[in-house]
Amino acid sequence: MSTGNWLCAYAITRNRPSTLDIGSAPRLIGYRDLGVVVSEVAPARFDRIDTLDPVDGTLAELAREHDAVVRAVFRSEPVLPLRFGTVLDGEDAARRLLEAGYDQARDCLDEVAGHREWGVRVRHTEPAATTRPDAAGLTGTQYLVRRRERLKAIQRAREDVTGAAGRLEQSLRRLATGSVGRARPHGVLMNTAYLVETGREAVFHAEVEWFARELGEAGATVETSGPWPPYSFTDVELGAAADG
Repeated sequence: MSTGNWLCAYAITRNRPSTLDIGSAPRLIGYRDLGVVVSEVAPARFDRIDTLDPVDGTLAELAREHDAVVRAVFRSEPVLPLRFGTVLDGEDAARRLLEAGYDQARDCLDEVAGHREWGVRVRHTEPAATTRPDAAGLTGTQYLVRRRERLKAIQRAREDVTGAAGRLEQSLRRLATGSVGRARPHGVLMNTAYLVETGREAVFHAEVEWFARELGEAGATVETSGPWPPYSFTDVELGAAADG
């Protein structure tokens, strides 16, 4: 890298500067019909990015800035978000990045055009299996029978909510162009990102609401997030080009 200012690269999009409303600092560098959105950044802001603690305020600020620019582009054009922290050594490096991944990026832009990303998560908090039934007035045998019945009821409830979450996931996959599973912490039965065509979003959300009623009766909650730029669906690895 040079010792001058670097270019922070946010996203690849169409090479149509007149359609973008991204403020005064970010700008578009074009190669054929593609463009990469960049802004000048002092080297000191990024030279330690890989060593910053995730809770560090500087890292959070940079991440918010990156997302804000991607979202600004996304309001008017299809967008391929680049990896957070991608920096380029000048305009020539930006054009090399586009040239190196031109075919892949163009195809990916065509695939996500007219789509938005939505997240759907199903949470279920089970009653504690160790909770003991009231033993007052029960014989030892009656107590064990009562406990077995409780464990069976918990198991049936678990199977019911798991089955409903699975049906929801399958139904949404049929309505979406693509889906990507995410990590599922304890208590999360489903955590999936969906790439949804804007014309099908109403049907998509109606399906979520229908299953949310069924899952709610079983003690689960359904959460949606979005719309997002297609962060989970733009598998374009162009970072190596930034080192040229």
